[in-house]
Amino acid sequence: MICLAEIQFGAPGWSFCMLAAMVGGLVLLVYAYRSLTLKRSLSGAAATLKLLAIAILSIALTEPLWSGVRMTPGTNLFAVLVDDSQSLQIKDPESGKPRSAQLQQLLTATDTQQKETQPGWLIDLEQNFSVRKYSLDSHAHARSDLAHLEFTGTSSHLVTSLNELNQRFQKLPLAGILVLTDGISADEVSQLETSVPIYPVPIGQAAPATDLAITNTSVSYSPFEDAPIRILADLSATQCQQKQITAQLIDPAGEVVETITREVSQPEQQFQLRFQVKPEETGIAFYQIKTSVNVPEGSELTLANNRRTLKVDRGRKAHRVLYVSGRPNWEFKFLRRAIQEDEHIQLVGLIRIARKETKFDFRSRDGEEGNALYRGFDEHNEKDLERYDQPVFVRINTQSPDELKDGFPKTEAELFQYETVIIDDLEAAFFSHDQIELLTRFVSERGGGLVMLGGQESFQQGGYDKTDFQRLLPVYFSHSSEPKLATDVQFELTRDGWLQPWLRHHKQEQDEQKRLAEMPAFKTINRVDSTKPGAILAAEAKSSPRSAVPAIASQRYGLGRVTAITIGDLWRWRLKEDSQDPQLYKAWRQMLRWMTTDVLEPVTLQVAEAEAGQSGTKIKVLVRDPEFQKRSDYQVTLKIKTPEQETIELVADPVADQPGEYQALYLPGKSGGYTVAATVTAPDRKTKTISSGWVHAPESREFRSVQPDLALLEQLAKDSQGEIVPAARLQQFVNSLDQRDLPVMEESVTPLWHHPWVLVLVLGCLFGEWSLRRWKGLP
Repeated sequence: MICLAEIQFGAPGWSFCMLAAMVGGLVLLVYAYRSLTLKRSLSGAAATLKLLAIAILSIALTEPLWSGVRMTPGTNLFAVLVDDSQSLQIKDPESGKPRSAQLQQLLTATDTQQKETQPGWLIDLEQNFSVRKYSLDSHAHARSDLAHLEFTGTSSHLVTSLNELNQRFQKLPLAGILVLTDGISADEVSQLETSVPIYPVPIGQAAPATDLAITNTSVSYSPFEDAPIRILADLSATQCQQKQITAQLIDPAGEVVETITREVSQPEQQFQLRFQVKPEETGIAFYQIKTSVNVPEGSELTLANNRRTLKVDRGRKAHRVLYVSGRPNWEFKFLRRAIQEDEHIQLVGLIRIARKETKFDFRSRDGEEGNALYRGFDEHNEKDLERYDQPVFVRINTQSPDELKDGFPKTEAELFQYETVIIDDLEAAFFSHDQIELLTRFVSERGGGLVMLGGQESFQQGGYDKTDFQRLLPVYFSHSSEPKLATDVQFELTRDGWLQPWLRHHKQEQDEQKRLAEMPAFKTINRVDSTKPGAILAAEAKSSPRSAVPAIASQRYGLGRVTAITIGDLWRWRLKEDSQDPQLYKAWRQMLRWMTTDVLEPVTLQVAEAEAGQSGTKIKVLVRDPEFQKRSDYQVTLKIKTPEQETIELVADPVADQPGEYQALYLPGKSGGYTVAATVTAPDRKTKTISSGWVHAPESREFRSVQPDLALLEQLAKDSQGEIVPAARLQQFVNSLDQRDLPVMEESVTPLWHHPWVLVLVLGCLFGEWSLRRWKGLP
């Protein structure tokens, strides 16, 4: 077969006969018309018509064929994706009808007997394609009937659903996806993967309408003194000018905690509202923000975006802090007073009241091995008295009789139960090499905090410059032979210090300046040269405008934090204060809360709400043993309490490639606050339980925009090489699909002689030639 453009010749061997017939016909015509008396123009026209008829009949000898491709009915697939989310219940401001009504008109029709049938465009589509029907909310769901959707989907992930269909029909001849939606989607168009042509059908009208919406919320916590939990709410007011909006913060009991009102002056206006709350009880609590605008009932576009649920975490049990001192001093006296009423900090003291004594000195009785200082306290356990070759400690606020019984901890299990260690007035020789290494691991691996206070045997005075301890501290030791100053110095915050919330006591700068000015001069400070690179110099001690040494410096070390306070007589501050709320106490509380805020826990519970394209809420539990080693041989069970107060139990499984990590996936149902308690059981059957929670509110993403998103639909069509299909042109679009490029097409070859227009053309030419001759009365 010879192919010429789209015309092929089935019998090319007859080409010579074709040419001979055409030449012979031309000769006969010239001879026949030579003797006619017609005008030259009419004679030429009549001859041309007959010659054209002879040419067509001659070409038929070669069997001309018309070749091409055409759609095979039922071979190609076409997907119809219909939005079934709650945003379709929004009423259009012009028609006053919900968008779902317009959508249902496109999906249903009535026959002569008033029965619901499929619309004409869908019937025509099914005649030529194998149609797959889906509804759309958080995912694409297969449907046999699109006429009875309920429009109750809590969120619409349009791009995610399109990606699912592309993956599902990856190896099948999917010709395109017809999407009937308002374009409101919880995910971004940039997440669209390689796609077949997408044909969006916009539903709804983009017109200004009255609407008040909560667009975003956040909850911020502060570990510092008198700092309540702060809640921020971003509001968007559309077409609410000259109206008053009201926002209320409601506690778990349904009581209004705080009410804020604002006046709207512009057609499009944004507000940021701040609420503050101090929950009385610790743990997880769910608050609500409710907004309203004083407009007639029913005039607001939707009320679904006027309420938002928030999770507030008031914290857990107190953080444990270990204070170690080489002698009783006033610093510990005031520190203990500052912490005793703080529910967030539990201070444990280990105070040395006597150093090691030579074993053969100061024995009051012959053969007595126990220290006489402890005689008479426990007549039944004389053998447990402190020995002469051991230092004598006083333990304060311990949880058990065995806690710190042997002095400073020597193992990870003993030390890692604390979150911050304070060292004051204690020489470096007190610690063994293993204990210094243990403290290093406590900070770097456990993530604990370490504070060194400026007692008379701290820093260089205590010999710490000659040990590995100097690696932890954020300062370089002085090379001077007199490292300790005994002069009046004034405490001043540095530029970085003013930026540290834990060092500030007041909101206003003038109040803070007054507090600093009222601080007394300190007389004892351990001199250090400077701070290390990366450390923060928060405060200086100045004896003159040109003489300043670091007073407070801090740095990150591994996962933990180390702070150096070189002033050795902070207790003087309290002696000069007459206030009922001593500023020294407040400073101690804020510093210790800051030091313990980010410390790692042996068991950590993390909850991550599902992102676009994912299903369910991922609950992750990170488990470490008392020595803070990651363990994957524990058992982890979860108890989830739903908003309906139903309890659901799950088992978290260890993650293969993540030691110490356990995961479970939960599919929340109703919107609201969920709490989860994770119980971790060790191989020795010891258990530990921690709690957390989250808010499941998919409608917050569904109603972040209430106007149809035409820009997103246009971008989808452009990126997939599709087009926007207006609802009024839906039937026309379906009729044009057979003229488009489709995945599966079949070759079509038709003999031209079989086409009626060929015979009509031949007869027309012959009849035209005969008519011209009869018109002039010629044979």
